[in-house]
Amino acid sequence: MARAVGVAALAATVLVPAGAAGQAGPAPRTSGTALVGHVDPPGAVHADVWAFRGVAYLGDYRSGGCRPPAGVWAIDVRDPAHPRPLASFAAFPGSDGQDVWVGAVRTATFRGDLAAVGIQPCGGAGSGFAGLALYDVTDPAHPRSLAQLPTGVASGVHELGVVQRPDGRVLALEAVPGSFPESGGARGDLRIADVTDPRHPRELADWDVRRDGPPAQRAQLGARRDVFCHSAWPFDRGRKLFASFWAAGEQFLDIADPARPRLVGQAAYAPADRFRAAHSGWFSADERLFVQNDETLQPVGQGGAATWTVQRLYDTRRLQAPVLLATFAPEQAVPGRDGRIARDGIYSVHNAVVEGTREYVSWYSAGVRVVDLSDPRRPRETAWFVPPATAADQEAGPAGQGRQPLVWGVYPYEGIVLASDMRSGLWLFRVLPVAGPAATTAAPGAAARAGPAGGGRTPLLLGTLTVAAVALLAGLVLARRGRRAG
Repeated sequence: MARAVGVAALAATVLVPAGAAGQAGPAPRTSGTALVGHVDPPGAVHADVWAFRGVAYLGDYRSGGCRPPAGVWAIDVRDPAHPRPLASFAAFPGSDGQDVWVGAVRTATFRGDLAAVGIQPCGGAGSGFAGLALYDVTDPAHPRSLAQLPTGVASGVHELGVVQRPDGRVLALEAVPGSFPESGGARGDLRIADVTDPRHPRELADWDVRRDGPPAQRAQLGARRDVFCHSAWPFDRGRKLFASFWAAGEQFLDIADPARPRLVGQAAYAPADRFRAAHSGWFSADERLFVQNDETLQPVGQGGAATWTVQRLYDTRRLQAPVLLATFAPEQAVPGRDGRIARDGIYSVHNAVVEGTREYVSWYSAGVRVVDLSDPRRPRETAWFVPPATAADQEAGPAGQGRQPLVWGVYPYEGIVLASDMRSGLWLFRVLPVAGPAATTAAPGAAARAGPAGGGRTPLLLGTLTVAAVALLAGLVLARRGRRAG
C-alpha cells in the first residue's frame, strides 16, 4: 500500500550562495552558472526531477537492501533560494519510484493536476508493486492516490512519458525493461496505457523490437540480453513516440492509433559500434533534431583507448532515416588534451532536455553541462554546474560507496535549472548571461581547470569514424539487469 506523508514543518537543509539569504555551504564548481538554492529531503537516494506550477517532484531510487521507501518528494520552489518540502507520496514498500511526470489534465472524468510515477521492485527480492501509480496533486501538499496499473510481470515501470493529445485522450508511455523475456515474448517492454480516466487506467498495447521490429532484426536481437526498452516519450502532439531500446538503438513509432503502434524509423547503431546503450533522448521543439544519450557505469575500453559514453545528435527531418550529425561529450568523459578520462566517479551522460538552441545535460559526476546546439554539427559547451562532493563516502545506487556527485535528472523551469543529485538532493541554479569568458569557481582544494579533474570546459567532438574506432575497442555489453542505472 502506498503512503503519502504531509510535511508541515520539515527542517530541510538549504544551501544558498553567501549573501543570498545569510547562509553558505559547500560550494559547487561552476562555469557560467550561479547557485540559487538547495534542499536534501531526508531518507532517500534521489532519482529524476520534474517541475510544474512552482513545485518540483523528486524521485526515489531503490537500493540493493531495499530500504524503507521515501517516495516522491513534492518541493515548493516558488522561492528558489529557499526550496521547501511539502509532502512525499508514492512510497511502496519493496519498490521505488524513480521517474515522475506531472501536468494539467482536463477530461470528462478528471480536471486537475495529475502525477504519474513509475514503480518498480527494488533490490533482487521483487516483492514490491510493479507498475504505474497515478495521483491527484492539484494540492501538492496533500497528494491523493487515484489508481495503480500493474505491469503483469516482475519488472516495473522504469521510465515514462505522459501526453494529452488534441483529441483529448491522455496516454502514458511506459518502459518496462525485462517484460519481454519474463513473459516468454508475450508482452513487450514498451507499454501504451490510456489514463484519460486516471481512476480507471487501462493498457492499450505493448510493443517490442524483438517481436514487432523489422523481420531481419528479430532473430538477431531476440537472444541478446542487452536489448530492452529503457525509456519512452511522446512527440508530434502525442501522435508518435520514441523508445530507447538500449543495444537496438532508438525506435520511432506512429501511435495515431495507440492500440496499434507502427514502426516509422530507427536510429540504429552501425555494425562497428560494439558498445550500444541507447538510454534516453530528447527532441528539439521543431522535432528536426534528436539527441540520444548513451549510458555506461564504467569506462569502455582499456588504457589510453578507454572512454565513457557520448551523446549522439541526429537530423530527424526524415524520421524514416535519421542522419547522425555529431557526437558530444565533456573532456572528463573522453580522452581530451591530456589523453586521460576521469575515473573518480561515473562520467557517463544520463538525461537531457533541449530548450530552444540550448541543451541541459545531466552527466552524473560531471554535473550538468549546458550545450549550445545552434549548429548541431558542432555542439559547443558554454557552461556547467557540478554539485560538491559529499564530506564522507555514501552509498548511492550504481556507484556504490563514493563521494563524487551523481546528477541523475535535469529540468529547466522558469529561468531556473533544477538538478537532482542522487547523493545530495535537489540543486537550483541559473545560467548566467554570456559576457566574455565564463567565470569559473571551484570548491576549496579542487582544480578549476579543464580536463579529467577539473571543469572540462573544452568539449571533445567525435566524428562518426572516431566513435566507431573507439567502439571497436570496447567489448563491454551491459547485462539487462544488475548493472543498469536509471
